[in-house]
Amino acid sequence: METSGMIMPKHDSHGKPIRKIGSISWIFLLVSAFSYALTFNVATSFKLGDSLFGLYNGYSATTSTEVRFLIVHRTANLDFNISVLAKNDRHYSDPFMDSYYAGFYFDFGNNYVTFNLNPLCVTLGKGQRGDLVDSPYSLFVSPTHLPRNFIELKYEDERFIYISRWTELTNLKSDGLPAQERFRGANFKSYALKVGNFRFGYEEVNVYVGKAFNFEFFANPAPGFFIQYVNDAGRPYAEGIGESNFIMGFFADYKVQGFYAYSQLLIDDINMNRFLKPNEFQNPDKIAWSLGTRFDTIYGRLAFYHAGATKYTFQPSGEFGNNKFYGYTVYTDFRYKQQDGKDTILPLELLYMGYKYGENNVAFNLEYEPESMFGIRGAKFGVEYVLLGERSPVNAWGEYSNPPAGTHLLSEPTLERRLILSALIPCKVFNWLTLKLTTQLGYVWNRSVPVNVENDQTKRPILRPEPGNNAPIFLLSLMIDMSLNW
Repeated sequence: METSGMIMPKHDSHGKPIRKIGSISWIFLLVSAFSYALTFNVATSFKLGDSLFGLYNGYSATTSTEVRFLIVHRTANLDFNISVLAKNDRHYSDPFMDSYYAGFYFDFGNNYVTFNLNPLCVTLGKGQRGDLVDSPYSLFVSPTHLPRNFIELKYEDERFIYISRWTELTNLKSDGLPAQERFRGANFKSYALKVGNFRFGYEEVNVYVGKAFNFEFFANPAPGFFIQYVNDAGRPYAEGIGESNFIMGFFADYKVQGFYAYSQLLIDDINMNRFLKPNEFQNPDKIAWSLGTRFDTIYGRLAFYHAGATKYTFQPSGEFGNNKFYGYTVYTDFRYKQQDGKDTILPLELLYMGYKYGENNVAFNLEYEPESMFGIRGAKFGVEYVLLGERSPVNAWGEYSNPPAGTHLLSEPTLERRLILSALIPCKVFNWLTLKLTTQLGYVWNRSVPVNVENDQTKRPILRPEPGNNAPIFLLSLMIDMSLNW
């Protein structure tokens, strides 16, 4: 039996599992921690409730445990990070968690190595890299943890920033899938100017299918639009870039002590016919926007964020059911099967590589961090309100086989509404021990459900708000965080 992304216990001639490999791995990590100047961190979270997966799959008040092992080594020239997670929440299908791992499965946090060659940094590994703007609603790179293989080149001096980052989206087993769906990659680039505390920059993403890595998108510093145009046209022969999607936009931010503000715009596709051919067919605009600010007061820190995106943003394209698979998502579907054969919906916040809520929504977020609360520092409280319409990040044009006319935003008769209150209360017991209490409490009205479109050849579902399908949101988590330094 093959496995993907995990260590499978080997067996002896009598079929008994040989556990020495796992033991040797842990001994190696512990010896490494004692041998070098490292930080060794173990954090255990005990959770009640199921806020995100329950929101998409039906709420159930379950308990789960997550254990995080973290080893970090930082110097002026090297940032070394290993993060391994053990979970028993049963969100994913794992054939070995009951037979060998007592109900737990393994996953990754941020695992990477950064070589700091100031002003140039080279980072590679499997993890999550962020956007240039500091926001829960960043548009080009989601702040949600989505561990993927990546390589990043970053240059930054007093006046200029350049980033080129390759991310592997999918590299799937065959299972009869076409190459355009099995192998997908994305390249994020940014060019930014710095003037004092102000930054202004251009950002882009190129998503391509049929291969997981494209050297030219990563290494050529020219904007991806020209790379795609020149190679597809041929000079004199067409290069092998294949189907790709070009997403572009801009950001600006300003930061001083106690104050931060930003704005960001993303253009997946824009209707130029309104200017060039106003009397002909009007393509739907596929755009997203985000803005926010945070500032210190005598009572603590306040923050406000807002974002939204029109319908079909981040989707693949296609006509007559010909799905091109280059949507800006990790995978090309959001349903997968568990061990019992039942379908599970992957929360879309864990699917979108860009703005975490994707298309056809508006979101508002208000946060408050008190300076001190009964002697406790670092507490944070938030309230979020989100409106979502019909959406499908993996189905070109949703229920239509061709682009509908005009731009659409929350135009459906029924919308999903979410109201979520959150709190984080940390308590530092010792220098090496911290307790963190996290809670989410909220409600969702007209919760979206997957709907199959009978006349759609792409065979991908859409999520449609269902009237009266209301449900609570609840999560309570206690984390015990221990950190030791050598």
